[in-house]
Amino acid sequence: MRKEGAKGVKVKYLLHAGVGAKNIQLRIFTIEPKGSTPQEQHEHEHEVFILEGKGKILSKDKEFIIEKGDAVFIESFEPHKIENIGDAPLRFLCTKQTSELPKELNQE
Repeated sequence: MRKEGAKGVKVKYLLHAGVGAKNIQLRIFTIEPKGSTPQEQHEHEHEVFILEGKGKILSKDKEFIIEKGDAVFIESFEPHKIENIGDAPLRFLCTKQTSELPKELNQE
């Protein structure tokens, strides 16, 4: 992922406007051990499903441990960052409400 503050993150877009999904993107994230997404806060919400690995979601004033099979809802404008705290890659599905076509379909 080329976003400032991201470390060891890869994103693959599975569904998006380019394949007919007019209102939502479905992405699969892989975060390497000790990697993380940047701290973010934005209008769209996220629905996250953990496929494998162990991580931590940092919110404004909360921390949650996440593992395989967990589902997490991140509200609009909720500050959030996802860290891999395990020894193996953390992989999860994540939605984003948008009609935009991703600039790059696979990011590192």
